[in-house]
Amino acid sequence: MAMIHELSSHLADLIAAGEVVERPSSVAKELVENAIDAGSTRITVEIENGGITYLRIADNGCGMAPEDAPIAFRRHATSKLRSEDDLAAIGTLGFRGEALAAISSVTRIDLFTRQKEAIAGVHLHLEAGDIQVNEEAGCPEGTTIVVRDLFYNTPARMKFLKKDFTEAGYVLGVVQHAALSHPEIAFTLIRDGKQVFTTDGKGKLITPVFAVFGKEMTANMIEVPENEHNGLKVHGYIVKPHAGRANRSMQHFFVNGRYVKSRLMQAALEESYRNAIITGKYPSGAIFLDLPLSAVDVNVHPAKTEVKFSQEKPVFEAVYIACRNALAANDNTPQLEHKEKPVPREDNLTHEQQRFAVPRPVQDDKPRPFAQPLKPQPAAEKPDEPEIEDFLVSVPPRTERQPFMSAPPLGNFKPDPSRAIGRIKLPGRPDVPETNNAGAGQTAAKPPQPEEEKTPAIKPINVTYEVKNKLREAEKTVYEPLDSGVRVIGECFHTYIIAEDKDGLILIDKHAAHERILFNKMRAETVIPQQQLLTPVVVELTGEEAAAIQEQLDDIRKAGFAIDPFGENSFAVRSVPAYIESGDVQSVISELAEKAMNSRATVPDRLDDLIHMVACKAAIKAGRGTSMIELQSLCERVLSDENVRSCPHGRPTTVRLTKYELDKMFKRVNQ
Repeated sequence: MAMIHELSSHLADLIAAGEVVERPSSVAKELVENAIDAGSTRITVEIENGGITYLRIADNGCGMAPEDAPIAFRRHATSKLRSEDDLAAIGTLGFRGEALAAISSVTRIDLFTRQKEAIAGVHLHLEAGDIQVNEEAGCPEGTTIVVRDLFYNTPARMKFLKKDFTEAGYVLGVVQHAALSHPEIAFTLIRDGKQVFTTDGKGKLITPVFAVFGKEMTANMIEVPENEHNGLKVHGYIVKPHAGRANRSMQHFFVNGRYVKSRLMQAALEESYRNAIITGKYPSGAIFLDLPLSAVDVNVHPAKTEVKFSQEKPVFEAVYIACRNALAANDNTPQLEHKEKPVPREDNLTHEQQRFAVPRPVQDDKPRPFAQPLKPQPAAEKPDEPEIEDFLVSVPPRTERQPFMSAPPLGNFKPDPSRAIGRIKLPGRPDVPETNNAGAGQTAAKPPQPEEEKTPAIKPINVTYEVKNKLREAEKTVYEPLDSGVRVIGECFHTYIIAEDKDGLILIDKHAAHERILFNKMRAETVIPQQQLLTPVVVELTGEEAAAIQEQLDDIRKAGFAIDPFGENSFAVRSVPAYIESGDVQSVISELAEKAMNSRATVPDRLDDLIHMVACKAAIKAGRGTSMIELQSLCERVLSDENVRSCPHGRPTTVRLTKYELDKMFKRVNQ
């Protein structure tokens, strides 16, 4: 008895359909690509129930002739290939000739098509791949395909479909990819009678980018101008480093106008953000690669989302260089925005209720407290007030937090010696001894204090005119604007530098900024400067840590350490990079060992990781006070170097708060 037999044509079609049609989005993708290949300038996609029960694709392309329409639903029937030589340079989105046959075998289809300048079109109705109706019909120019009841004859596949909302999201992704790759085509997506996506088709890439990525993400995007490298052209839009996402879902890659999933282009994009994006975050954007048709093979997978490049290295370099140059040419400083939350009404009325609400009458004739005008109060007679320097010497005591307006008048408080701060030391101010009224320069003898007096008064200090002038000169030097027009105000929390320019406030993370400066300097140096330790430091490690250090000993020495094995699981450190304090040697080597155990990176990457750690240990520590001169120097270096916009770990070093946002916060401008 024969064991091998030929499958029926219907069963073969059902099996082939599984390679092309997985869900409604697969149908939408194939039909939208056909519409694009037909030269359409307007494509409308309409779905119901996620596209399972109803999916319509309408275009204004070239249409089909009445004699070609039935042939289009046969397997391996296409107008895009003529000979096997055409496979070496495929320039259309579709070419297999399997899509319509596969779709029609598991659905019910109605086709309306008419060529330009034709008097009438043609209508076809198919069920399970069989043509039921073939008639002349009046229809607009182009092609309209209505697909109903997906998988109606293969119910086993229905259980693999997800909820309608999820399937509709997949269809939306197909339309978005098509809109990004062809901004010259106007796309519209209608879901359950509502328009959810549209583009104008005017050819500007920023329009579909805005529609796909949204307002907030587009505001944090920078354009990648067209860059040509070895005959490959790259352009697109990518996000700024501080706007990274927790996943790669918003990375879109296109090759010759075709949406693809390329690990090579993904690696090139992420490598361009190296040392600029925070660890654990991923860049987003839309990258377009144009290359000769013969240099890429799209005939790899039936879904046509995977491609092969004849030479991968030039592709990687082209994408990397284009994205890297775009990041370097733009100001990647994040800006703070004031987003005012609406204040809820006391009566909790909704917007519609407020429209019909009747104003409540005032219960009494008394004006409300906030409506009373402020009347100037007569100034009370005050005793002679001390000089401002005297006030600076003795601070009035505050036993509890009080509002600003309730502070006592300057001349009425009695200073508490327990709260006195003594002389205020400012840069450039000489140490001035306390003097009495007998004359300047003579040390004042402290009068004997009675035992019963608990809060004796402190005599004010008389500061000479010479000291006053020196103090003013010191203050003028400290607060003088930098060469870049930025004025350093100070620091807050011993962590963030506060500066201002004509556009607003600038906040700088001094540790992150100094870390990046050291990192850039150490990477640029061929030989990292070292400092010799007076006595070698012997570091004890575990067996695993010692093995990891031994394996990467050459890389550690390149990072500026003179380190040698010293017995079992021990290492002697004789010199360290000049930026590291000698007291940190033990912790630095221990952390190096931990990184060496967990690192699987290549040699250049491992060296970068080592320099990361050295720069982090050597940078200014957050939480420690810094002199004004150091703050000025660091601020000047940060703002003058475009490569110090993020620390080596990807955290931003600088944040800007514009004057306009400040004015919005204080209601100085209209919202």
